[in-house]
Amino acid sequence: MKLVASMEKTLKENVRDWKVLVMVLIFSPFFILLMNLFYGGAPTTYQVGVLNYDAGHKSAILIQHIESAAQGKDGSSLFKITPLDDQQDLETKVKDKTVDIGIVIPKDYSGKLEENATGKTKAPAVVRFYGSMGNMKYTLAAVFASDAITKQGMEVAKVTLPANIHETLLEKKQPLNEFEQYVPGTISLAVLMILFSASASIVKENDKRTLIRLKLSKLGAFHFLGGVSIVQTIIALVAIILSYWTALGLGYKPVGGFGAVLAVGIVSSFSMVAISLVVASFLNTVFDVLTIGCFPFFIQMFFTGSMFPLPKVNLFTIGGHHFGITDLLPLTHTASAFNKILNFGSGIADVSFEIFMIVLLTVFYFVLGLLLYQKRKLSKA
Repeated sequence: MKLVASMEKTLKENVRDWKVLVMVLIFSPFFILLMNLFYGGAPTTYQVGVLNYDAGHKSAILIQHIESAAQGKDGSSLFKITPLDDQQDLETKVKDKTVDIGIVIPKDYSGKLEENATGKTKAPAVVRFYGSMGNMKYTLAAVFASDAITKQGMEVAKVTLPANIHETLLEKKQPLNEFEQYVPGTISLAVLMILFSASASIVKENDKRTLIRLKLSKLGAFHFLGGVSIVQTIIALVAIILSYWTALGLGYKPVGGFGAVLAVGIVSSFSMVAISLVVASFLNTVFDVLTIGCFPFFIQMFFTGSMFPLPKVNLFTIGGHHFGITDLLPLTHTASAFNKILNFGSGIADVSFEIFMIVLLTVFYFVLGLLLYQKRKLSKA
């Protein structure tokens, strides 16, 4: 009965503070909508600006090769070729990202290829690339374009490579646009957001001077935190469902089962409550939660791969699993599990390691938070 009473109390307080509750529920769907506006729509297209000084037919064939170098799953070209007027026009368009890559074909391009084919010269035909490392699309566009140039050179010179590459992509579902790559991580933000509501539920007792009443009622830390955890898990599940439905409504098509997503979400929500307990141990008011509490929130938002993919810096390896600094945050494993389920079609068994790590970190942060909360709040009430 004490656990039920604690749940009822926590639920009523969350409903009463409906503004925080609404923020928690719509934060992830809002970011999914935002990502769809930025990266959704048609399949990813690389804008290629071409400045062609060559009058021969080899340069025309090269441009055709580039257009057909990267084909989408529906047969559409991933390159859009834009003829450029001069060098200044090329550099201007690259700087303002009107084109992702600028290609300059010299006037002797066709001649050099023909001379190489007949053995008159060994000097290669030089094609120049212009790009910006601040444009993430440049690298991929340069890879595709250089591959097309190399293939044309080998065809003209009648060169056959002794080894070929066969590419196999492990995802069961290839993203049509960048939006679909962000969906799994963005859904994990639904779990992260309960950091605010859970912290507020815990801090509120100290803020309103009701912590001593809980001690006198002999509610106990277990029943109090248990009630908070269950209510926050329910809120997290509602937020995950809203986020998932939002993604589906915007055209996202997952390959994994939603049941596995919910299972990971339930475990992850307990980990957020555990971290909330640690955070709440250092805060005194609900205002502190919405100000100082933003610091641990943004750490998890940007350093777990939820918003943007991050390079993994491995510190050590155990049982074939690599561990880095970000692996100390449960949400890192949540985002990884969601990605495996939604894009790779993995089931519960396939993400068992991620679930194990989330549970392990939940226990660690819960024990740490309990000790801190006991020392800093309960003992002083």
